[in-house]
Amino acid sequence: MKKQLIILSALLFAGATFSLQTIAQGRFALGVKAGYNSSKFRTDNAEDIIKGTENYTFSDAKEEAKNGLMLGAFARIKLINKLSIQPELLYVKKGGKTIANTDMGNVSINSTYHTWDIPLLAHLKLIDLKFLNIYGVGGPVASFTAKENDNWYASIDDVNEFSDNIKSALWSFQTGGGIEIGRLNLDVRYSWGLGDSSTKLERVNNNLTFSIGYKIFDF
Repeated sequence: MKKQLIILSALLFAGATFSLQTIAQGRFALGVKAGYNSSKFRTDNAEDIIKGTENYTFSDAKEEAKNGLMLGAFARIKLINKLSIQPELLYVKKGGKTIANTDMGNVSINSTYHTWDIPLLAHLKLIDLKFLNIYGVGGPVASFTAKENDNWYASIDDVNEFSDNIKSALWSFQTGGGIEIGRLNLDVRYSWGLGDSSTKLERVNNNLTFSIGYKIFDF
């Protein structure tokens, strides 16, 4: 038992020493960010899902974007040379507007939901001009639904046993780039939904985001 405690203590000490050296070498940053989000659905087909007396066709539905805000934090951990890993935790408002054709005319359907997004991005410094950096980012994003608001029932009176519930967990791929001036970061990104976002509809939600970030700590 004593030997195990000694080994464990040594490992913890080594880990702490390595962490301090990493921070001392300017390999870690932590900051906050806020931004603007524009999201849009792509609805492929809902004819086999909707149970009503009218004929609903989504194959030629018109999709419009909905706007929202995002707020969160990010960390940046340098790996090698100009390559870093950048995990983030964001609270984002998403959604979309679908105008569907029915026998009774056009029906406008609004869907809004809020998610906790966890991007795990590769951050590559492309151009270093000393006073500013130009970088690119890309990687997967895991999203967990926190809140959902929709008006399907209000828009379509004859729909029975139908819901546009957003899945509790979603995946997407995000890529983009930006500039860094001192502690300030400005970037633009686009996210592609990987799979349907709804539990019953064949709908994919894609997002365009503009954000500003500020590094509180930069070691």
